[in-house]
Formats: sequence, structure tokens, C-alpha cells
Amino acid sequence: MNSTIESLKAELKQSQIERLKLSATVASLEMFRMNMTTYGRQKKVAFTVGVTFSNGGWNSGALIFPSVINNVGGGYNPTTGIFTAPIDGDYIFFLAVSEYNRQHSKVDIVMNGVSKVRTLGSSGSAYQTGVNMVFLQLNERDAVWARAYAGRGYNTEGVPITTFSGFLL
Repeated sequence: MNSTIESLKAELKQSQIERLKLSATVASLEMFRMNMTTYGRQKKVAFTVGVTFSNGGWNSGALIFPSVINNVGGGYNPTTGIFTAPIDGDYIFFLAVSEYNRQHSKVDIVMNGVSKVRTLGSSGSAYQTGVNMVFLQLNERDAVWARAYAGRGYNTEGVPITTFSGFLL
């Protein structure tokens, strides 16, 4: 009878160890599932927009890029020219502006009304292109746009040359 009791105790102990291992495995799998679900739910945000017509009379304000090449996540508004962050995160923005026929151009990438970086298209040659890129940490609903600082216009040739892009890292 003692050997039976000892045998039962050993089996019970082994069963408890197996249950703990199983519980740890289930917990690990649940953490993995939660991480994959969170990763899978991360919203994708990216846009590239441009202009398909030249403008020799523009002189101030937000640039509007009505030609939407892509707008994943819907953050860019082609009516206002403003990108509004749909979620918090780290974003990259890139701006390329081809100046209009020796008219000099400076265009800023602006966040919530504050200029962050500037392009410069200026030379004795026509259609010089200014480019710049910036990394910005945005909160949901922060606004980013391209704003004319100086110059009188931008150039394009049907297919966008003057473009604005951004994406969530």
C-alpha cells in the first residue's frame, strides 16, 4: 500500500509539472497571438501626390496636389493639400518642386503651422528642382503640408514632376 501511495504521489507530482509546462506553453502562445494581432492591426499610412499642370502665378499658401497617385490610410486631402495623421507615429515626408521657368522657388514642409525644412529651386537655368525630406514624430490629427515660401510657380509635364510624399515608418 505504501508503494501504491508513493506511486500515486509521483504520478500526481509529474501531472502537476506537466500542467505547469502546458500552462506556460499556453501563456506563451497567447502572448504570440496578441503580438501578431497587434502587428497585423497596425495601420498602413502612405501617400504620393503631384500636380499635372504647371503654374506660373502661384505665390503663397498651401500647395495643393490634386493628382493622387496613392493615399493609403486616407490621410491626404487633395482639396486642401493637407495630410492629417490618422494615428500617432514616426513619419517621413519628401517634397520635390521643379521651379517654373527661372522663377525661383522655395517651398517648406510645414507641421501644424511651423516650417520644418525647405526646398530651393534657383538658378540661371530654367526648371531647377529643389528637394528635401524630413522625419517627424506626429500625434493623431497633426497636420503636415507643403507651403510656398518664395517664388512664383512650379513646373510639371502631364506626369507629375512636382510631388509630395509621406509614410508611416
